[in-house]
Amino acid sequence: MTHKLSFIFSSQRLQYILIVSFIFFCIPFLQAQNTIVPNWKINPDRELNPNTTWLREAKWGLFAHYMAHRPSAPIPEDMTPAKWNEKVNSFQVRAFADQLTELKAPYFFITIGQGGGYYCSPNKTYEKHFGPSEGRLSERDLIAELGTELRSRGIRLCVYLPALGRKDNEEIQQKYREVIKEWSNRWGDLISAWWIDGAVYNSPEVFKAYTEAFKSGNPNVIVAYNVGPVGMGRKQLVPVTEHEDYLAGECDYVLPTCARIPKDLGVHFTVSGDGKYYLGPNISGNQLHFLNFLGEWWGTGNPRFSNELVYSWTQHVVDNKGAVSWDLPLQDNGIIPKNYFDQVKELSNKINSSD
Repeated sequence: MTHKLSFIFSSQRLQYILIVSFIFFCIPFLQAQNTIVPNWKINPDRELNPNTTWLREAKWGLFAHYMAHRPSAPIPEDMTPAKWNEKVNSFQVRAFADQLTELKAPYFFITIGQGGGYYCSPNKTYEKHFGPSEGRLSERDLIAELGTELRSRGIRLCVYLPALGRKDNEEIQQKYREVIKEWSNRWGDLISAWWIDGAVYNSPEVFKAYTEAFKSGNPNVIVAYNVGPVGMGRKQLVPVTEHEDYLAGECDYVLPTCARIPKDLGVHFTVSGDGKYYLGPNISGNQLHFLNFLGEWWGTGNPRFSNELVYSWTQHVVDNKGAVSWDLPLQDNGIIPKNYFDQVKELSNKINSSD
């Protein structure tokens, strides 16, 4: 019995050590923005772009990773361009729009693509510069169809894109900006916002050039650059560049709160040192906004939060003049699963009743 207890305690101690070691290993990644070299000097007095007003007034919206693979994961070995086009072609735009209408969702973000060169919209410039996609760029322009249908219902469409060319030289980056311009000019005012992931560009000039590309088809569109989630540290997220309009605000497994910290402590946590911790709407020129997933991971698993927590945290951010985008899974045909639909329906009802 003594030997068994000793073994149990040893096993528990080993598990504890492994867990603690894992947490400390992850801290640098969870604090990605805090460790990155800033591209410009933060200006706490920068004014908001008035084009962000709609986001603040919307209060909340939805986001979905509709891709050829699980978010942040490799392309499945059995994925082919033919299967990708079959999936994109199966997306029921009108039925999905009916769901958003019933949910009274003010806006919706969808991924254009993420890895492996798979995108849910064609782009001739992409194939001109980088060769034939062989079907990885879908034949169907799902973004254009969604944008047209949602606009007719008063719902804004927004898009996600990884930071194309972030590790490439200027020549390749210019080619990617031309790719972006084709999409931006084709979609025009069907798109209200861009959310750019992994945007570790190395100079203000590069950020400026990309922002100009995103806004080429619609000067009123708003842009956010993401370089990492809210971390385990206490410092708030700050603008990545002066050439963006709203806070990307990725949250993952940490739910930030808004507060006025005593001034003698605020210098450690906030940009200006005034103690205004995620107090919106203006975060050094960016509209306050957070993005988090309702499931166990982006677009994956079952709902992890109670309905009350989803509502109360969203309302907390809204009370501080921010907006929250909630990511949820979509079926291949674009339909929101019932368990998520029901959760969002309750959120919508409560948020609307609090007006």
